[in-house]
Amino acid sequence: MNDFLDNLGKAVNETAKKAIKASGDVVELTKTSLNIKFDEVKRESFFKEIGKIIYGAYKDSPESVTGEVLDFCKCIDEIETGINAQKAKAAGIKNKKYCVDCGVILCKTVNYCYSCGTRQPEIEEDDEPCGCGCADEAPSACDCADDDCCGEGDNDNDNEDESCCGEGADDCG
Repeated sequence: MNDFLDNLGKAVNETAKKAIKASGDVVELTKTSLNIKFDEVKRESFFKEIGKIIYGAYKDSPESVTGEVLDFCKCIDEIETGINAQKAKAAGIKNKKYCVDCGVILCKTVNYCYSCGTRQPEIEEDDEPCGCGCADEAPSACDCADDDCCGEGDNDNDNEDESCCGEGADDCG
């Protein structure tokens, strides 16, 4: 029976050593995987910063970049134009405007940005959306500028493909 207990003790001891080694391997593998992910995130951050530097150089001197980089920079320009148009639209809805240089929200009547000092273009009253949501026409061109667009009184339009209240423009007003 002593041999059995000795063999059992050795088997338990060996199994425990294997389990400890396996758990140590799991811990080491987890640490290594985390280090890899951390380094990948750092690398992506540097790629992003390089891209910002190159785009800044392009903005200063468009001829400084060529080929694929130029194509990407032009795509970024298009995206920024769209973002700025959406910001201007949002500001108009709030009866505000965005600084053309730094993007800070300003009162519509401000001629110079209080943040960066850039002269702001004047907003003509005809450029304001009519507020009824129809086609963002100037109030003078909109049939819906009165308070009871199609008799509903709220001037909301959730369907931007149709004018005014979701009906044809001829039916509105």
